[in-house]
Amino acid sequence: MRGPAEPHACAVWIAVGDTFKGSGFFVAEGVVATAAHVVSGAHAANITVGDASGSHKVAPEAIRAWPTHGGDSRFYPFPDLALLQVPERLGHPITHLVGADPEPGIAVTALGFSAETPTPGVQPDSLRLHVTGRSGEFGRILGDGIRPGFSGCMLLDAEGLTVGVLKASRDYHNDRGGWFVPVSALHAVLREAGYEPNLASRRPQPPSDAELVEALMVFPSLGRSEGRQDLLETMGRRLGLPYSFEVEERSGRREHLGRLVHRCRHYRDESAALRALYGAMAELVPHNGALDQLRLVVEGAVGGWNLDE
Repeated sequence: MRGPAEPHACAVWIAVGDTFKGSGFFVAEGVVATAAHVVSGAHAANITVGDASGSHKVAPEAIRAWPTHGGDSRFYPFPDLALLQVPERLGHPITHLVGADPEPGIAVTALGFSAETPTPGVQPDSLRLHVTGRSGEFGRILGDGIRPGFSGCMLLDAEGLTVGVLKASRDYHNDRGGWFVPVSALHAVLREAGYEPNLASRRPQPPSDAELVEALMVFPSLGRSEGRQDLLETMGRRLGLPYSFEVEERSGRREHLGRLVHRCRHYRDESAALRALYGAMAELVPHNGALDQLRLVVEGAVGGWNLDE
């Protein structure tokens, strides 16, 4: 499914009659997610969603809320989510969702709409927030003041992936944070409605220096100073240098290999140095079974480059 070239392209504003009520975002083709309390009430038959393409009416039967009614409590009950079918609006970007709820401490950006920007009218707007932890069944956020209009908007992590849905502000007049619906609840709602969540494929984290060192430690030849020197000479040749790959000498194997990895990381072309490292070991000990693990680690460090090329 398509991802957004610009994350705000997934966002919509929502109005009941002529009154701006909140925000939402596309989670499937022609399907908008928002907070249920944004579209609840007696006037649900007069709901409009809009974005840069224009505005579109939403039929009453095209609105489904979880739970169906908010009851008499101060806050709309969990999960406070609704899906709106907008069949006239097709060909739009669709947000990508993370697979698990966000951890406390991560920074998030709320992308929605408000009437409180320097530009007159309802405009795209954003907030910078961070997750503090759980608050009942919801999540708690702090940061920029949450103003009217952001209810139902998406919360994005640093990679631009949706981690939750903004529920409400704790205080619309002061910067006291608010609450959000965790992304796992949105997964459940989408599946119950017959939609498969548009989950993002996160790239694996590159290996650490320690992992590279461990992958080298298993080679018996590198336990000897002469073996490590052979490696540096071969790396220098593979890099087209007129001398060995220069690394500060260390008496201990682990310390010396640590300096080697550090030098590769800070070489003018990190990927070339790491490729040369693997290539040199493959040349010096071509039948050592540890090459397979070294290959995996080095390929992860250089972004999946095919070492056979």
